[in-house]
Amino acid sequence: MLLSAKSFAAALALSSTCVSASVITKLLPGFVSTNGQKFQLNGRPYYFAGTNAYWFQFISDINDVSLAMDKAKAAGLEVIRTWGFNEVNVTTIAGGLPQYGGEGAGPSSIYFQSWVNGTATINYGDNGLKRFDKVVKLAEKKGIKLVVALTNNWADYGGMDVYTVNLGGRYHDDFYTNPKIKAAFKKYVKAVVTRYALSPAIFSWQLGNEPRCGADGVRNLPRSANCTAATVTAWADEMSKYIKSLDPLHLVSVGVEGFFNHPGEEDWAYNGNDGVDSDALTKLPAVDYGTFHCYPDWWSKTVDWTTQFIKDHITAQKKIGKPFVMEEYGWLLEEDREAWLGVTSNVTRVQALTQWQNAALQGRLAGDQFWQLGVNGLSFGKSTDDGFTIYLEDAEAQTLVTDHVKKVNKQNQGFYWPF
Repeated sequence: MLLSAKSFAAALALSSTCVSASVITKLLPGFVSTNGQKFQLNGRPYYFAGTNAYWFQFISDINDVSLAMDKAKAAGLEVIRTWGFNEVNVTTIAGGLPQYGGEGAGPSSIYFQSWVNGTATINYGDNGLKRFDKVVKLAEKKGIKLVVALTNNWADYGGMDVYTVNLGGRYHDDFYTNPKIKAAFKKYVKAVVTRYALSPAIFSWQLGNEPRCGADGVRNLPRSANCTAATVTAWADEMSKYIKSLDPLHLVSVGVEGFFNHPGEEDWAYNGNDGVDSDALTKLPAVDYGTFHCYPDWWSKTVDWTTQFIKDHITAQKKIGKPFVMEEYGWLLEEDREAWLGVTSNVTRVQALTQWQNAALQGRLAGDQFWQLGVNGLSFGKSTDDGFTIYLEDAEAQTLVTDHVKKVNKQNQGFYWPF
C-alpha cells in the first residue's frame, strides 16, 4: 500500500477538516493512534512488546528480511524499530571527523543518501529507497508495524554530523540550529515520509535515534558550549510539526533516551546536561508519545536504578497523559561485560530484563521494545550480535520474549497486573 497521490490527497484533505483522528483511522484501518496513555489499533487498546532490528535495510538478501520478520511475528513481536537512513559521505574535517565504518551489520551496498562536498543526492534506486519499499511491503504483508528513525545522533550509518560537515557546521549541535542543515534534513524527511504516508506498516516516524547535544566525542563532532535542552526541544518542535504537515495520519516520536531535566539534580540522567528534557519533548503538540532507553552497562548504573528510571517514566506517562515506550533496553551477557568493561555482575540478563519488564507491566507502560532482535538461519548465518542481542532460538527468549509478549497482550484483553 505505497503512496497513491490521489488517495493521499483525499486523506490529507479529510485530516484538515473537523473530522477526528479516530474517524480517519476507521476509514484507514491498520493505522495506530493514541487514546490518552495508550495506543489504539482499529479502535481497540494496543499495548505491545516489540523489538529493534535496525539492520533490515542493510542486509543484501531481502529473503533474509522476510525470514526475520516471520520469526519475529511468530514470537508475537509486531512492532519493530528500524533505521530509515543511511548516508554515504566523503566529506570530513581536519582529523577525519566524523568517522564512519565498522557498523554492526557489516558492509552494505545499500544507502539512501550520498554526500559530496556539500551536495546531497537521495538514492531512489534499487539499492536505495526502492529497497526500503520492499521492507515496507513485507511488513504490510506480514502485519508488522515499523518505527522508522530518520537520522542518527551517532556516526553509525551517517547521521547528523554528515549534514553538519557538508553544510558548514562546526559542532554536533549545529544540526539543530543551522538553517541550511535543517532545510537539507527536511528535504530528506519529505522524500521518505511522503513515500510511505499511506502505508499501515508505519507505526511512527521518529525524528532521530537518541538526539542529544553531543555524541561520543571520538567519532563525532564536538558539542558547542551553547546547546541546552531548550535547543533540542525547539528543533523537535519544528521537525515534528513539519512531519505532521506532510503526513498527519501517522504517529511521531522524538527517539530520545528519556533523560529528565530537573535543575539541581546530581544525577546526569536527571539534570538535563545532555540536552534532553523528556517531559518537555513529550508535551510538544506534534509529538504523540514519549520514549526512553535503558543501558545501565554503558551508563555505569545498576539494575535497580534502571527500574526506578522506568517507574519515573510511568509517572510521566500518567502526568502528561500520553503513551511512553521503553523502546530500547538491554543487559550485556557476562562474558561481554567483562571483556568490554572489565567489570562483572551476579545479575543475569533474564533476571535484569524480567525485573524491568515486570515494572513496565505493573505500571501499564504503553509499550516496550528490547534491543535487539536476533535470528538464526539467515543466508549468512546469525543476525548481528552486539552483546545485547536476544536470539529467538536461545533459551532466554522463552522468558524474555515469548512469556513477556503473552503478559503484555493480556492487557489488551482488559487484564491487570499481576497476571
